[in-house]
Amino acid sequence: MKTKNFISSFCLPLAMGAASAVFTSCADDDPVPPPLIEMVPVAGGSIILGVTEVTLSSFQIGKYEVTQKLWWSVMDKWLGDAPSPTYGAGDNYPMYNVSYTDIQLFLAKLNTLTGKNYRLPTEVEWEYAAKGGRRAEGHIYSGSDAIDDVAWYWGNIPSQDPQQAGHGTQPVGMKLPNALGIYDMTGNVWEWCNDWYGPEYPSGTEDPTGAATAGSFRVFRGGSWYDNATYCRVSDRYYFPPGGRISFTGFRLVLPL
Repeated sequence: MKTKNFISSFCLPLAMGAASAVFTSCADDDPVPPPLIEMVPVAGGSIILGVTEVTLSSFQIGKYEVTQKLWWSVMDKWLGDAPSPTYGAGDNYPMYNVSYTDIQLFLAKLNTLTGKNYRLPTEVEWEYAAKGGRRAEGHIYSGSDAIDDVAWYWGNIPSQDPQQAGHGTQPVGMKLPNALGIYDMTGNVWEWCNDWYGPEYPSGTEDPTGAATAGSFRVFRGGSWYDNATYCRVSDRYYFPPGGRISFTGFRLVLPL
């Protein structure tokens, strides 16, 4: 086995909790098993969006945001600027500087490797899971009314100085999960959704999928390390050009059942 700066880490388990920036790569003749991805089942149910009750089918969603380790294990390269110590770099830091368009390339490779059909969540799936699905308790943030318990945001990152350690993203899974056992759905990085953005919630009452026609922006949700608490509310909606890359936007996987 050879070692290099960043990973093709099918050779290593995707363990949570370490903040090391050292990645390993398999030798070309090593077997390449599918990556290990922890998914959480989300039982279908109903959610109120505005004044409309919407019904969702069951699905699975990533327990954690996609990490830099998982990204490299699938892609073996960065498509934008590489993660840096300024914004968080290491196995278990969330992947950022990825556009919606980049993620489609990642998903195509991941699905070829696994034989599965991973995708981004719809906006409604994202909100339903963030609120706790059938276990929803009406919290302001994903899992709590106390943001410091469940999220990394501008008010509690270790340093607001980009020249100091602790600025930017933080390793996934360090805060408390929500009622479904999902981590970091509030804060750390905004999470891309599959929907085109519209000024109103997606229409339709069963598994809605956002604006019917292509627009200029895709949805992302959840707030980030760069935002104050207002933008991290579980109901807050935002958007970005699908080709845009930025240091506080990442993603999470969904697997239909």
